[in-house]
Amino acid sequence: MLGDSIMDIQGLNKINLPKAIWSFFSSIRLTIYLVIIFVLIAFIGSFIMQGDPLFEGMNNEILFKWLFADGINNLGKLWWLYVLIILTFVLAINTVICNINRFSSLIKYKQKLRKRKWIEFSSYLMHLGFLTVLAGHLISSSTGFISKGNVLYEAAPFKAPNMDYYVRLDNLKADYYEGGYLKSVESNLTVIENEKEVLNKKVEVNQPLSYKGVYFYQVDFGEIVSGANLLLGSGSEGKLYSLGFGERLNLSEKGYMLELGRLMPDFDITANGEAYSKSERFNNPAVELLLYKNNKVISKTWAFYRDFKREPFSGTKIKAILIGFPTKKYAIMDIHKDKGAAIALVGSLLFISAFLCYFIQRKMYKNDD
Repeated sequence: MLGDSIMDIQGLNKINLPKAIWSFFSSIRLTIYLVIIFVLIAFIGSFIMQGDPLFEGMNNEILFKWLFADGINNLGKLWWLYVLIILTFVLAINTVICNINRFSSLIKYKQKLRKRKWIEFSSYLMHLGFLTVLAGHLISSSTGFISKGNVLYEAAPFKAPNMDYYVRLDNLKADYYEGGYLKSVESNLTVIENEKEVLNKKVEVNQPLSYKGVYFYQVDFGEIVSGANLLLGSGSEGKLYSLGFGERLNLSEKGYMLELGRLMPDFDITANGEAYSKSERFNNPAVELLLYKNNKVISKTWAFYRDFKREPFSGTKIKAILIGFPTKKYAIMDIHKDKGAAIALVGSLLFISAFLCYFIQRKMYKNDD
């Protein structure tokens, strides 16, 4: 008898355990508790994050990749973030099971709820939108990549990270208010794939370039000195050239080449006779010039922007006069590949639309009563 009773109890547990689990996850009370706990944990986490440089990396990497790298070694600071992820997962299960139960009830009492069908349908769409948003964020947090601070120079194709195409900055235009404050800035970008221009897009703040799931966000811009304008020649003759740093130029004299070396914005010399720049300001700009003969350096000198009476290179009649600095515009881009962004957007639109429909239908239903 005792053995039979024990077997009956074991069998009862096997039957009721799934029901108990289902009942637990289908509870509206569970939903309320989860939301309250989520808010409290997020509130605590907001204080833990303040002023801690660890969390700066969270914005520079895919969330789950960051969590399983830096996060594992900093559980003392990140425990709350792992708890939020678990709570979100449980809330998603709770939402699905609650809707399954609700749908079963609707089928059972469909005759009585015929007038409320659009209200109930809108409610389902709201929950579906919520789950779609979660799915989108899950995909965004586990796939793709984030690349910060990419510099795109004007007219120089830039290879998109982890992709097989290039992006070229064709033009950059900045407008300012009368007081000198920035009004707007826009960049014209061209996508080049298989040596063909496939897309041209004007990029502004919060209006990124999007191609093959990769987004190019403009975060900064500027202009740099890209080389030097030199007047070269022998005797009284001269010709204007524009050279980039490290670039060599074949001179008219056979076997001679000129290379543009370093730039010193504020030239000065140390006690040991070494050239250096006292600051980054162009107070006394100078460029280093290297003269080659048969691919060997035979002479080095400095050309100064404010000195128009340069002597020839030692042992030659070749003169070089620095008359200016060409500049090149650039844009700094944050590049993201986010496969879940579109899904999350669709979910958000679905939730908002269903939310409005729900309250409109409820108002109409009350008026009919």
